[in-house]
Amino acid sequence: MARLADRIREASDREETILDVEAWGVKIGIRSMTAKQRSDMQQSWTVEGDQSAQLLYKNVILHCCFDPETGEPAFIEDDLEWLLEEKSAQAIDLVATECLRVSGLAADSVDEVGKDFSDSEEEIPS
Repeated sequence: MARLADRIREASDREETILDVEAWGVKIGIRSMTAKQRSDMQQSWTVEGDQSAQLLYKNVILHCCFDPETGEPAFIEDDLEWLLEEKSAQAIDLVATECLRVSGLAADSVDEVGKDFSDSEEEIPS
């Protein structure tokens, strides 16, 4: 009989879903973050005491999005700047909200961070 830790290690426990992003004309895979990814994200999304929507978006999109055809990450770090600068906030919100949902974070996290973020001197990317 396998050890309990071995059985847990072998369990497939990360939620996956396919999201149709009509604005982009693609279906994108969304996979829940690992506990480490989520912890690192939560630790890094505060800048000088304020929560940053931009850091939240970057972290969840980088860690959760994948190409459903290949299983490979949909984005690399270099893609994040153009993604946030050139793509609509509505499409980014849709993707980020689904990333947060499958990762066990409150769906309203994006809204809450966005409120705090809009009060700062930086702008939420559109």
